[in-house]
Amino acid sequence: MDKLQETKFQEITAGVYLDRFEELEDGTTEAILLLDDGEDDYSGEIALPAKFIPTDVNEGDYLTLKLSRDDAKTNSALEEARKLLQESED
Repeated sequence: MDKLQETKFQEITAGVYLDRFEELEDGTTEAILLLDDGEDDYSGEIALPAKFIPTDVNEGDYLTLKLSRDDAKTNSALEEARKLLQESED
């Protein structure tokens, strides 16, 4: 089995603007976030389940979105995939 390569990943922080909440057909609500890249226009849009938005946040608020790699879950998924691949080759 190959040894996992260790790679350092940085945390990415992005500014987002909470544009609106939308109710979906299944009764859940999603938050529509616009990516704020510091330019005049927004550079994209992200839809998240509203449950991931803090309760004290309202439409029109600016937020900070932080993304980082979950090494433990990634490595676990890689190991599982390798096991399945090995089993299929046997």
